[in-house]
Amino acid sequence: MSRRFRCLSGAALALMLAAPAAFAQTPSPAMQRAILDGMNAETRSEVERRATGGNSVYEVLRITLLNNMQLANLIQPGEPPLSEVVAIDFVRGTAVVRQGDRLRAVNFDAQTLRYKP
Repeated sequence: MSRRFRCLSGAALALMLAAPAAFAQTPSPAMQRAILDGMNAETRSEVERRATGGNSVYEVLRITLLNNMQLANLIQPGEPPLSEVVAIDFVRGTAVVRQGDRLRAVNFDAQTLRYKP
């Protein structure tokens, strides 16, 4: 592998990792509906209630997951706080959250959006 290729590959990777979550692809309305259908009635109604005024279902899910992860006391003393949900895998029940300058995978219950050890 040439030095130039390695440098360009490294730069491209750095740009992808540094890209803000705003550039992340939002699931289609059909996918968001399928995600809602997989939740229990209480969680689904809470998400739907909050998904108004320009807030998409996915945005509400990201914020709800982040809040639930923070309430689960996953952070040890001296660690930076969880700042955003970068990606969500509802099939596996895993969210990738930003914690300071690193990413962390956290398991959750897809029906309730609560932390699952």
